[in-house]
Amino acid sequence: MPSANDSTITTVATTLYPHRTDFTGRDPPPTDGYSWDQITSAIKSNSLHALRRTDKGQYEYEQWQDKIDRQTYKNVGEYIAFVILQWPNLQDPADTIEHVNSNNTTESSRSKCREERYKTIEPRLTLRLNHYPFPVQQSIQYFVLWSTRDMSVLSERTRLNTYLQLQFIGNQDPLAGPIVEKALSPEIYPPAEGKKKQWIWFINPIELRSVATVHHIHVFVRDVDFSEPNEIFFERP
Repeated sequence: MPSANDSTITTVATTLYPHRTDFTGRDPPPTDGYSWDQITSAIKSNSLHALRRTDKGQYEYEQWQDKIDRQTYKNVGEYIAFVILQWPNLQDPADTIEHVNSNNTTESSRSKCREERYKTIEPRLTLRLNHYPFPVQQSIQYFVLWSTRDMSVLSERTRLNTYLQLQFIGNQDPLAGPIVEKALSPEIYPPAEGKKKQWIWFINPIELRSVATVHHIHVFVRDVDFSEPNEIFFERP
């Protein structure tokens, strides 16, 4: 439970770092950042509102947003897609494939179209460190996976798991192809000796999204023993 002292600290921080986001009823983050258990508990209990930036972090995030040229970019998502992710547009590139929606195609050709759609869309997954995160403990890295599809849906789960495994631990299955000795993400810390990476992710509910026009999920990574699973996933209640 928050104490009177917590309330005083929050008021002072809000005065020093004024922002537009209402944190009423949301406790400030721990001094050393959220722990793995706190993050997983918030995901499992569907209480993601309990995770928030510091007042200083929220102030800096909003200051960054305010510097975006709204004459050129109509929203934050468009700026992220064009400038940060270097995507040519916000549309699903698979939609540009001819005859995808044609009523005259055979089942075989429709299947081929679906395959081509996936080949086209697959590169449009981009993993980046979250540069305006809520604070997490030093043992955790906090990424955002941006995509042109909603990667949280069950039909995309295999693709998502495969992509994250390649990013964080490489290909550890000799039957799946050449061994990748290094994870693909250049921003991931190498695992400690005798350890591997484990991750957990969530997608914010609409009311908590500050970027609503580009699909993205929040991904957290830490070192664990090899006996632990790669991914921890909780279905929402």
